[in-house]
Amino acid sequence: MHLMNTSFTIGKWLRKYAVLLILLLTLGWEVGSTVLNGMGPQPQLPPKGYEVEQGAVTLQWNRGNIDQPISLQISTSKGFEEPIFEQEITGITHRYTDNLERGQTYYWRLMQNDTPSATSYFIVSEQHVNL
Repeated sequence: MHLMNTSFTIGKWLRKYAVLLILLLTLGWEVGSTVLNGMGPQPQLPPKGYEVEQGAVTLQWNRGNIDQPISLQISTSKGFEEPIFEQEITGITHRYTDNLERGQTYYWRLMQNDTPSATSYFIVSEQHVNL
């Protein structure tokens, strides 16, 4: 009788907290995956919406924890349908000078293992001066 009562209590507890258990297991998997595989690179500077007034723009990111190749993509469209710049890079900065057009918004992101980082962007001022 005592054994039946115990299994009934465990079953009741499992039904009551099943959603919480699933959530914890899912989060645990994501956290564990991040610890094992590392976080990918993320844009840091310039801040989103930065306005370039002269010369070039220096893009900076953290490398993340994964020791895998990183590609930098720059596009004039948010969807990156046709990037205007795409290159495998090393380090944590890249100075971009290619054909900066006045009034143009440029979106940039990093790709690692076919996974895109968050997207950042900068705007070239209408009064931009090439140096």
